[in-house]
Amino acid sequence: MRSKILALALTMLFPAVLLSQYGTPRVRRSGGAKANPAPPSGTVPNPTFEGTLKLLNNKEIMLQLQSDQIVSIRRDRKTKFFENGKEIKPSEIDLGTPLEIDVKEDLDLKPLAVKVMVKPLEAPKPLEKTPPGT
Repeated sequence: MRSKILALALTMLFPAVLLSQYGTPRVRRSGGAKANPAPPSGTVPNPTFEGTLKLLNNKEIMLQLQSDQIVSIRRDRKTKFFENGKEIKPSEIDLGTPLEIDVKEDLDLKPLAVKVMVKPLEAPKPLEKTPPGT
């Protein structure tokens, strides 16, 4: 009787020992796939925001739009600042200055400034007087 129990225990234990030597197969992921890939850059044109500057620091630009909404736009070291076609330093821009900002979506889908352009102040046009009798 003992030999039957021992034989039964060995037949059950033998496959378990064999399978434990090899382990479970491991699934490997390719190194090229990212969890959050950047959105495709060529499919959608970059939007442009127009408004007046409310805040400018090393990390963000706050812009008040014409509709009285305030938009916070991130900036990084690649953000370029222009006035009259020439590149300028961000410290040269005063608060309340009208700006146009071209943005793109960052990896976390928040707006990131690509190009900041200072809009020239428009002087009011003088009214043309027409001579009487014309």
